[in-house]
Amino acid sequence: MVGNIVKLGWKNVWRNPTRSLVVVIAVSLGTWAGIFSAGFFNGMMEDSMNNQINLSVGHIQIMHPRFDDLYHPKYSIPHADSVAGILTDQPYVEQVFMKSVVMGLAQSPRNGFGVTINGITPQTDSVAGVEEYLVEGTMPVESARNPVLIGIELAKRLDLDMKSRMVLSFQDVHGEITGGAFRVAGIFDTFNDGYDENTVFVFRDDLNRLIGDAHAIHNIRVDTDDLGQARAYVETLSKEFPGLEIKAWGDLAPELQYVYDMRDFTMYIVMIIIIIGLVFSIINTMLMAVLERTRELGMLRAIGMNKARTFSMVMWETVFLTMVGAPAGLLLGWSCVRYFGSQGIDLSAFAQGLGEYGMSTMIYPSLGWAYYTNIVLMIAVAAILSALYPAWRTLKLRPVEAIRKFN
Repeated sequence: MVGNIVKLGWKNVWRNPTRSLVVVIAVSLGTWAGIFSAGFFNGMMEDSMNNQINLSVGHIQIMHPRFDDLYHPKYSIPHADSVAGILTDQPYVEQVFMKSVVMGLAQSPRNGFGVTINGITPQTDSVAGVEEYLVEGTMPVESARNPVLIGIELAKRLDLDMKSRMVLSFQDVHGEITGGAFRVAGIFDTFNDGYDENTVFVFRDDLNRLIGDAHAIHNIRVDTDDLGQARAYVETLSKEFPGLEIKAWGDLAPELQYVYDMRDFTMYIVMIIIIIGLVFSIINTMLMAVLERTRELGMLRAIGMNKARTFSMVMWETVFLTMVGAPAGLLLGWSCVRYFGSQGIDLSAFAQGLGEYGMSTMIYPSLGWAYYTNIVLMIAVAAILSALYPAWRTLKLRPVEAIRKFN
């Protein structure tokens, strides 16, 4: 009996190819839209999160316990070189960067603005990827005298150009106000306007000389082999260095942790919205199919087909159409994610708005295989559920009235 119902459902698929094609296209486009939108949002969130982490946060940061609260230059990391050496020997540690940090005032003849001053050694330490965002100048060399790297937004605010002189003022280790004159050696333009306005880089030796501690290291950044294991690594390092404050990227940037935690939830919400639209499309099409075949269904009921078999026939028809449309949408969605994941999607037209949220203008969609499986299952379940109402309508048909109505 089941075999006959399946055959009848398959025949109904081909009886009206136009209607069947509409359902197949709807399922294909729904599957494609769900996959591509999920890949796009996943790529956007991953891009924003990874860019922020690579630019400024890192996976783990180590500081003096009081430095994070007061930002006083006297709270440096004791025996920082030894700490860095131990970190480098850890199997999960990929890179270790050290810098001195002070909060200060950047001044030009036209204006002044509060900034975070990072003392780095370009030959051995990272500038957190800023070098790839340089739009003017180059990374300073050791022979340069008091060079400074500034963001393009700060350059605009202070009306500074390449080789312009600026003054940085800040506290030294004794709490006295000190400062020095620096010359702009490079201007960077990252995806984050706030970072470009509030961050400058100078030589660590120059900064440490001015604050009065030649060996001061206020921040050690650690990049590991697994972003998701940062908290576990922090627990291990906290036992190794009990006198230091060690934080994972999620504690340093709670907004990024929120993005990381809500990534899956957000993508599935987007897919559910698209699937709801798909459900209404299938309901509309299958309901039309039932109404068009009212006389035929009434005849089948009149000659002995029971309600269960009539209901199953409509359901099997929907299953067949879904089986045709879902793989096509899956292939199309995978192809689009694969292509744009390599080529990228240029959103430079929205550069100003994206910059406010710390996002780059090139988005590379990406999606794990588990998402493809879940999306196809969601589409299949949605298609079957959307057939319940049209199939239920067949149960309400009265054979005699259905036959007379269309005689």
